Amino acid sequence: MLRYDGPNGAQVRIVQQEYQLHGKRLQPGERVFILLNAANRDPRAYQDPDRVDIARNGPPHLAFGFGLHICLGFPLARLEGQIALPAVLGRWPGIALAGGRLEWLNSMVFRGMKAMPVRVRN
Repeated sequence: MLRYDGPNGAQVRIVQQEYQLHGKRLQPGERVFILLNAANRDPRAYQDPDRVDIARNGPPHLAFGFGLHICLGFPLARLEGQIALPAVLGRWPGIALAGGRLEWLNSMVFRGMKAMPVRVRN
């Protein structure tokens, strides 16, 4: 799911040395915006990239960054996915969207909700 719609939309890097990328010459000092959610849907890396497939094989997602720039909180985020989400669904098995307006953060960098109205059905 993180490949399909990750929480971190973009990161910024400063070019340190001249580099050629997809026919574009990057110069030292230039800023480069790395659009992680776009990279996670790159058709050169993923077959049918806009399809949700939780059993998909292929390159790992970049939702938490990579290498020296990996998110320090990624182990906590994975733990939340393994413990908190099943706990919420176990506690409220009838939870569903209430039909209200979803409110998203206004940010190019972080993706998340300010409000997501829900209701619990018995």
